[in-house]
Amino acid sequence: MGLLGSPGVGKTFLALYRAIEEVLDRSNPFEHVVVVRSAVQVRDQGYVPGTLEEKMEIYEVPYKEICETLFGRKDAWDRLKEQGHARFISTTAIRGISIDNSIIIVDECQSMTFHELNSVISRVGHRSKIIFIGDLKQNDLIKSRNDVSGLQSFLDVARHMDDFSEIQFTPDDIVRSSLVKSWIVACDRLGF
Repeated sequence: MGLLGSPGVGKTFLALYRAIEEVLDRSNPFEHVVVVRSAVQVRDQGYVPGTLEEKMEIYEVPYKEICETLFGRKDAWDRLKEQGHARFISTTAIRGISIDNSIIIVDECQSMTFHELNSVISRVGHRSKIIFIGDLKQNDLIKSRNDVSGLQSFLDVARHMDDFSEIQFTPDDIVRSSLVKSWIVACDRLGF
């Protein structure tokens, strides 16, 4: 499934909410929510010390905030991880694994190359489903000519699959704030 569209429509929130709901419902075959994201930054920070896990923590912030909202406690995401219900993986560490019994959320996929998207979809194992979340206008792959968003090519292929469905959000669906909605509408109107 693909959830595509403007910033502020709640793509990640909706996907994570539904995934957690299904994982915590024992009548479903899903045991884990696995969030996959590329380690692409909006701005280069230079060398950051620490282990791979410590470096990846910054990319988990949106999921921590969503879980705090959903459960009313700051440690909700960490508790889900401790209990084995949630997991975060960077595309840099995805090769060689199969993801079984899981709902896989591929977030910010507009900032992944086709190679990364292909690597992620080929990890889907038994009794799993996958949700791709992105917005073609928010591509962060701008630092090198060799890094090109693979989302459009990925969608061109996925749309030929019987088991792929897509939800396209528009600026009318923005719920983050009226300022964000005004900004997005103005950018669209001016062609940015």
